[in-house]
Amino acid sequence: MNYLNTIQTFIEGNTVLSATFSLFLLIVAGMVAHLICKFFVVKVVRRVFFSAHKSQVPLDKDVRISEKLSNFIPVITVYYLLQFMPDLPEHLLIAIKTICGILFFVYLSLFFTEVLEIVNNSYSRKSKRKNHSIKGYIQVGKILVHILSAIMILAIMSNKSPVIIISSLGAVAAVLMLVFQHTLLSLVANIQVSSNDVLQLGDWIEMPDNGISGEVIDIALHTITIRNWDNTLSRIPTKNFLTETYTNWQAMFSSGARRIMRSFHLDQTSIRFVDQQMVQQMSQVRGVNEQLSVLMDGRDTSAVGDRWFAENGITNLTVFRHYLTAWLAQRDDIRKDMYIVVRAMKPSPEGLPVEIYCFTSSVIWAEYENSQSAIFEYIYAVLGQFSLRIYQHPVGNDLWRLSQTRSQALQNSESRIE
Repeated sequence: MNYLNTIQTFIEGNTVLSATFSLFLLIVAGMVAHLICKFFVVKVVRRVFFSAHKSQVPLDKDVRISEKLSNFIPVITVYYLLQFMPDLPEHLLIAIKTICGILFFVYLSLFFTEVLEIVNNSYSRKSKRKNHSIKGYIQVGKILVHILSAIMILAIMSNKSPVIIISSLGAVAAVLMLVFQHTLLSLVANIQVSSNDVLQLGDWIEMPDNGISGEVIDIALHTITIRNWDNTLSRIPTKNFLTETYTNWQAMFSSGARRIMRSFHLDQTSIRFVDQQMVQQMSQVRGVNEQLSVLMDGRDTSAVGDRWFAENGITNLTVFRHYLTAWLAQRDDIRKDMYIVVRAMKPSPEGLPVEIYCFTSSVIWAEYENSQSAIFEYIYAVLGQFSLRIYQHPVGNDLWRLSQTRSQALQNSESRIE
């Protein structure tokens, strides 16, 4: 016992040794407190905050929160033990308190950042609006937490009131506005995009000017991430969605119908009035007789002459338009409760455009393309029954046939001369 008293007296008599020994005790106390927290805080957090969860459900929130909480205990322990060490030099005492204060607010900001991240993840999993994102608001909250922590750290380091630090920021407000101009613009854009529901997670958007067409997979404060149709990723500044034009296809997906608006071009010289020979040829297509009966007000086609069709303005294109409209209405892949229109457009040097306007009953891209292709393949095949021709520019085969016809005519003329 006398030996221990001698060592204690020796240490207390040497200022440097006493300060070193006190620092060693503080470090040991902080490490012990940290180890204890690692073992016990997890169980406490699970029991207090997550007792409602089933034990078999794997949870990582309690571990993450407990790790952040365990950082506070060593700092608080060291700060509390300082009052039992009055013999420490004043400058060392101030330095340790300052370090403890800085670490406290650093860990506090990390703790609230973790809480905000957990809130974001929980909202994404449990919210009824699965396609709505609050990630932008969470990031704004993180920025505010870090700013407040930085102000408190500056106040501790300068030994001034936080109010004085905040009031002094007014002098550098212009500089801060310049530095954070993109963040402020992104914040305003994110709030408008989220509050107005003009863009949500899972929406398929298209920005032709940027060559972007894909699904929105992330809405952050500064950028919006899009997975394109070829699985590439594009990140667009949030503010661009307020200044640039883009198309959101989500309304189309929600409606359950996808529009077909496509034209084919007819050779205008193939359009003429119906005659009896044409009626016999068109009647071979199922469903044409019903449309002819409607156009003729129930008259028998064999009881009228060719002149009657001309006087009543019934052309082969008229019959074809009515037939095609009825044929589209009978298809299972076309919506009957939406517009079904077959119309002739303004003539052009490319021929007479005839536009198909209708809606498919499936919004899936592959099924939509199959339906559209099947419709136009049938149109190209059945046009001949109505004495109509598709217009297209002359190709090599057309020129070859023309040359063959010309050479054959020359040979015939030469043979007659001989």
